[in-house]
Amino acid sequence: MWASKQKGFTIVELLIVIVVIGILAAITIVAYNGVQQRASNTQTTQALNGWVKALSMYKADKGSWPNGWVCLGSGYGYGLSGTDPSGTAQCRQTSTTGYLESSAFNNAMKPYVSGTLPTPAFITARSDDTNWRRGLMYAYGGGDGTIVYIEAAYAGQLSECPVVTGVTAQTRAFWGSNTYCNYYIGKITDS
Repeated sequence: MWASKQKGFTIVELLIVIVVIGILAAITIVAYNGVQQRASNTQTTQALNGWVKALSMYKADKGSWPNGWVCLGSGYGYGLSGTDPSGTAQCRQTSTTGYLESSAFNNAMKPYVSGTLPTPAFITARSDDTNWRRGLMYAYGGGDGTIVYIEAAYAGQLSECPVVTGVTAQTRAFWGSNTYCNYYIGKITDS
């Protein structure tokens, strides 16, 4: 009689296949997360470029920068998705007055934007007990009270802030696992 040999995999062969599949899955997940992060940051940088151009055209037309501090982007006003520890959802939470409502700001800026308003990725890059920043925020009179800038939230800890046309200086800080960049676009006293 013929001796029958069993066909199939040994336990060692199965373990090797499982380990190889696990390694490939881990590499794929890491690569996907990197792609997702770069896509979010590209979206924010493109929106930032659009806002810098729109704000520059506004200033050229009106002779001054828009007054106030406001979240930039379609639907990025107060009360959007995501919450801070106090349970509210804002681009910037503060007790300081003088903030423009984002709808009024967006309506004032629409003539200077072709198509829809540039909208950044919704990343939280700076937070503490009283101050949250997400996406992009226009700031009039920040720092020493004379500067106009845009705060940008980027995913991951970037070695440098992305280059944006039309800005004169920038600063960078890390908040948690993300990056927070200030793009200075002018001075209030510019004429």
